[in-house]
Parts: sequence; C-alpha cells; structure tokens
Amino acid sequence: MTGRTYHNAYRILSDVREDINDFSTDKVQGSDTSGVFQNNQLMKKINDAQHLLYAYLITRIKEEFLVKADASVVDSEYSLPWNFGRLEVFKDDDKRKVFRVDPQQLHVANSEGFRRFYYQKGRSYILDRDSVTATFEIWYYKRCRELDMGTCSAGAATSITLASTAKKIADYYNGMTIENITKDWVDTIDDYSAARVATISETAASSDYYGIVSELPETFHHLIHPLAVILLKNSSPLVMEKPSKRETDAFNELLRSELLAFAGSSFDVDIEELFIDFDPVTPTGIGII
Repeated sequence: MTGRTYHNAYRILSDVREDINDFSTDKVQGSDTSGVFQNNQLMKKINDAQHLLYAYLITRIKEEFLVKADASVVDSEYSLPWNFGRLEVFKDDDKRKVFRVDPQQLHVANSEGFRRFYYQKGRSYILDRDSVTATFEIWYYKRCRELDMGTCSAGAATSITLASTAKKIADYYNGMTIENITKDWVDTIDDYSAARVATISETAASSDYYGIVSELPETFHHLIHPLAVILLKNSSPLVMEKPSKRETDAFNELLRSELLAFAGSSFDVDIEELFIDFDPVTPTGIGII
C-alpha cells in the first residue's frame, strides 16, 4: 500500500476497511461504492475516534497540546487561529497578562479604556482600548481538527484543491500535515481558503490522492483506526458482530502501553484506574470513555 510515511487519513481508512473485511483500493479511493459502508460513514467514525482519543489524552498529557504563538492585534482585534481550543494565558507586548472582562465592564465613550482588558466576540478577542495594533503573545491548548482524505479536484505548483469532503472554512487546515499518496510527498498546509484550496510547497495534480495527518502525538496515531472499528461495530446496525471483550481489552492495553511509554515517570496517576471492563453490548464501555 502506498502513502505510508504517516498514519494519514487515507491509510487509516484503508486499515479500517481491512479490519471490517471490506477493503479494496478502489473502495478506499471512492471509485467503487459497492461496499456496505461508504467512505464518508467510515471517516465520521475515524474522526469520532480521534476526538475520543484527544479528550482522553489532553487530560493526562495536556502539555503536548499547549501552543505558544504571536498574536497579531490589528485595530484592537485578534482573530483566534482555527486550532484554538482553550486559553492558557494572553499577554500584551510588554509580556503582561491581559484579562478577560464582561462587556458591561468596558470603557465608556469618553474614556480611553485599558489595553490589558479584552472580551470575546465570536472567534476574536477585542481589546477594551480602541485602535491598538501590536504583537501580543498567546498560550493556548489546541483543539482536535477533523481529518480528511480523498481525490484532489485540482493541483499545481504550491497548491492543491481538496475534495468536496474537506471543510469549507478558511484557515481550517492551516499548519496541518498533508500527505500526497500519488506523488509520494509530505508537506505542511501554509494557508487554506474557503474554496478548499491549500497552499503548499510541493506540486500536486488533479486526481492525486491525499490524506491529512492527525495532530495527536504521533505515537498514538495507530490507535485511531482500531478505536474507529470498535465505534463502528457498536453503533451500526449493518455490523452483526459487536466488538468482543478480547478486542476492546487489546485496544485498552495498546493505549495503556503507549501512554506509559510516552509519559514515563511524569504520568503519576494509577494507570489501572483508567480502564474499565467492557460489555460488548454497551456502546459506552470503551476504556477511554
């Protein structure tokens, strides 16, 4: 199988299809739609699995999701990046903390306001003082962005147009890793438009197959597909066989081993308390839930 530099979304989908005995290259690439499950159904479970792993890991190794970045404030407004999840600290250009306030506490028309106060409006931070343009500093925990794979509809030097399954939201995939299965290259998405055009450094062509790479720590990427299979077996009426205790125990042991190897002595919680018995007929019995 091609596209094996990372556990990108293309590879994860292939692994899921192999595990449910519904694999062919044509099915993965979408030219054969005769399977029991369509790719969009399987990708939903893959993203559900990634979100579950994220929710589990961020409570235990949260420092792996912490980002420090420059915050370009223009006319007193800072637009939050698309991987923003939860704020740790917001600092001004003098490295002093900027405090969130209730809109009722903002300055009145005849006063100057405070540049170290802000409020949130949608996906932007607005400073209390007007007309501030400066570079602030922000520390935040990144959120889990969804994966995508498919056939690009166009490509050229430094650009690739993702499939219609990709998010139609400007900047959504900025900074994420993309792997071109056909051309066998890996690149970073420098910019992304609402027209689904990703700016890259490499060259792509129409009908290239690609897969987005998860932002979870890489050592946990191989856990996404078995968890997606468990979720699929638990939820779909098209799957007659529910996940067995042996299957879920094996997944929990993989997760346990990877977490201990990754976190080492810094992981000070009793690992045995993190896992519970799994009843094959109960959808919420997976150890990480």
